[in-house]
Amino acid sequence: MIKLRVNRHRGGNQDNLFGWTVFLLLLAVFAGVSWVGSFYIFGHPEKAISYGILRTLGKIDAPKRFELTKAPRGQFLDADKLFERYGKMTPRELEAGNASLLRNYLRNYQRTKELVPYVIGNFSVMGAFRLGPNNFFPDGVVALAQSKENPSVLLELIFPAAGADVGQLERMLRMGLDLQLARTLDLSALINARIMPDGRLNLTAVPLLYGSYTSTDASGILNLEPPADLNISAGLPVLNQAAVDEADKRYSAQLKPSGIALRSPTLMRVQRTEAIAESAIPVARAEPVPPKAVPAEIDGRPVARALPVKTDESATPVARAEPVNPAESAMPVARAEPVDPGAVPAANLQPFATPAPAAVSPPSTGQWTVYQPGRMPRGRLLGLDAAGNLPADDLGGVQYLAGDFQVSAAGQSRAVLRGSGGQQNVRVIVDFPGNTAPPAEGETVQRDAQRPFQITNVERGPDGQINVYVREITRP
Repeated sequence: MIKLRVNRHRGGNQDNLFGWTVFLLLLAVFAGVSWVGSFYIFGHPEKAISYGILRTLGKIDAPKRFELTKAPRGQFLDADKLFERYGKMTPRELEAGNASLLRNYLRNYQRTKELVPYVIGNFSVMGAFRLGPNNFFPDGVVALAQSKENPSVLLELIFPAAGADVGQLERMLRMGLDLQLARTLDLSALINARIMPDGRLNLTAVPLLYGSYTSTDASGILNLEPPADLNISAGLPVLNQAAVDEADKRYSAQLKPSGIALRSPTLMRVQRTEAIAESAIPVARAEPVPPKAVPAEIDGRPVARALPVKTDESATPVARAEPVNPAESAMPVARAEPVDPGAVPAANLQPFATPAPAAVSPPSTGQWTVYQPGRMPRGRLLGLDAAGNLPADDLGGVQYLAGDFQVSAAGQSRAVLRGSGGQQNVRVIVDFPGNTAPPAEGETVQRDAQRPFQITNVERGPDGQINVYVREITRP
């Protein structure tokens, strides 16, 4: 009897040991799954379950607004380059590429060294659709547009907005509107690409600046806002194939059969309109001192040399601003070139050259140099007609713009000007230093050889519209 009891006791110990072994194995498996799962969740926020968990735990932020000078590094791709890159991918390559694009966007590009692909080029709106809670972006409007350079490329451009701006967006983004995505103003980041059944490429992009927009034939300015949250489970692209086909059908029926090039309105980005403190508005403007002409010759042609204007530079604060193109903050000094006498009025717009300038503020990232009147670098002075004929790729040195203009729109630090003459197809877009109030809509702006605008870029639209981008480089 005693021996039998001992055997039973040993059998019970073996059962307990086996149970503890199974329990420890289960704990090890659970720990391994948790460890791998946490890596997966943090490593793949583009998955709906992962994004939901991370948002609940506060481990990932909503999309944020970027400043132009602090935006993620990227590469600007037009329709042809985008089609060449994404149109030739296999389904598996495209799936991996889309996952990476969306992952970087959801992380606000904080944990990546990849260059962000920015979409540039001219597009024509085929249709606009209001977004809702069942879409990837719950609020705003998505515009479906076709590339004018490569009709095989379609673009879903997201305009996140809320409230009254949504209705105004729908009215503004009507069929035929021109979308001109320029590298100097727009940072529309690509977040998805798909190849349609007919072989065309459908792209989805979001403007990372979430700026303000208006159109050439619309009054008022609407503001975009970063989405507070995203419906990841809805997936991308935003529009299904049926919506794309319907928009394509209407666009082809209304705009293509005539074969006539229509002058379409253009959507353009402007700075946000904000109240300006009275202390930031100049109380009085100093009259420029006329320069004394000094005989000089450049390339055998006589020009006038402006003498420096003696003013107390320390009495006025230095103007700071965001440059349209940060790479242009260090402006080269170029010798003046003769100007065709027919290019500018003889009374005010004359070629000029100045000695080496004394800058009021040092150039650096996020600002440009501002000079006293008549002390800017040597350059060529042009009227509006001559400025509109400048090549877009190479301005050929330092170019200045002078003339009489009318303000047609104004924002916080930007204004849109039209010439007082007959140049209806030429528009001047001026950037002002950050603490300088731009002129109000309807005002007249006059610029001469002492206080010209500096030309930074010239863009031509397929409808004949010419945009001359300039900036204020002299002090009042």
